[in-house]
Amino acid sequence: MVTTSIWSIKNNLNQSINYIINPEKTFNEDYGKDDYDYLEGKQDYNLKKEKVCYISCLNCNEDYPYDDMIDTKDYYNKKDGVLAYHGYQSFKEGEVTPDIAHEIGVKFVSEMFKDYEVVVATHQNTNHIHNHFIINSVSYKDGKKYNNNRTNLAKLRHISDSLCAEYGLSVLDEDIGYKSTYNYKVINNDYYRTLKEDLDSSISYSVTLKQLFERMRSLGYKVYSRNGIIIIYRDGEDKVRIENVFGEEYSKDRLSERLYSSRQIVFKPMSQKSIFEEYCKTNKSHKGIYGLYLYYCYLLGVFPKKYPKQYLPYSIRNEVYKLEQTSQQVRFMHENNIVTKEDLDNFAKNNSNELSELKGKRENLWKRYHRAKTDEKKNEILTEINAIQPKIKEFYKYNKYCKEITKRAEGIQHDLNNFDKDIQKEKDNSR
Repeated sequence: MVTTSIWSIKNNLNQSINYIINPEKTFNEDYGKDDYDYLEGKQDYNLKKEKVCYISCLNCNEDYPYDDMIDTKDYYNKKDGVLAYHGYQSFKEGEVTPDIAHEIGVKFVSEMFKDYEVVVATHQNTNHIHNHFIINSVSYKDGKKYNNNRTNLAKLRHISDSLCAEYGLSVLDEDIGYKSTYNYKVINNDYYRTLKEDLDSSISYSVTLKQLFERMRSLGYKVYSRNGIIIIYRDGEDKVRIENVFGEEYSKDRLSERLYSSRQIVFKPMSQKSIFEEYCKTNKSHKGIYGLYLYYCYLLGVFPKKYPKQYLPYSIRNEVYKLEQTSQQVRFMHENNIVTKEDLDNFAKNNSNELSELKGKRENLWKRYHRAKTDEKKNEILTEINAIQPKIKEFYKYNKYCKEITKRAEGIQHDLNNFDKDIQKEKDNSR
């Protein structure tokens, strides 16, 4: 299973770089062999072809990465404090080849540290193949220092796990390995999920940041904008820096660009009747000036106000979401004839076995893909991979259902046991 970690470097940056690029640990044993299958067609990540050592650089010169990092610090006058960060990504023994490990490492830093100078090195000197990363603490793009906070740690783990899952590699059990992960805290947390829904809805009906902030405040949120960062929270809930949590698309500058672009939407004049019909299509949201136009039609009385649009409170929407999740699980149990705990356990076991089989098949397909010599063969293999992706996703969903149903059943049984104890206690006291 893949493990990750990151820590700060406060001195000896050059020594740290020299340590991870040590040729004795990164040497490519297949270099120069006629049958060596090197990687091709990966220009997006600037991957190696046939190299002496498994070393790549992002946003800096591969021959002088230390000099580039120091130049960036000098340019932005940020030479004090943390000089860089040293991270690693270790794979399960025998699960990956050096080629695949290095490819994953380069993809990982390209997504996680795309605005920073990074050195990536794959070591083979232990039983577990592992990647090392040295990340400049100062962004070459805007001079901002990297913040190694809990949110970014969770994001780091999330990106690593997502890439490894894409390649069919095992990852740590989320419930055991780390409870405060990106998946747990952001994607599956009710508050964060509702916040993102409200934010996306407000963005679709706004053309300026001021309108966006006003709409969020009307939904009960408190909004602050400081130093290019937008902070949103509710009373009793976490303060959320939306760029850190939901990604770069929610930065202040990017939101301004998105809202500005929405003003450019071209629409044709419509009759009063067709406008009303369009407005009543609740399954379709309208953005930008056209959305604002429909809203003004509503305010001016073009549309009746007998049933005005209302926003349900967060607490009600949260309960509705939980009810929908429970309904899906009930339908799942009915469709698969799951009546007893034994039925559920058997289904979960068979589902896990089929999932493991498909993941193994996908892993082998990826290996064949990287060994393929022609684009035609690669496309053929990719078609096979894309065909099994929906099945893997469905098995993951069923795994989640089984875990949640088991957890809920255990909770209900616990409550029933406590209820019986309370009844017995009341009888004893009445005596």
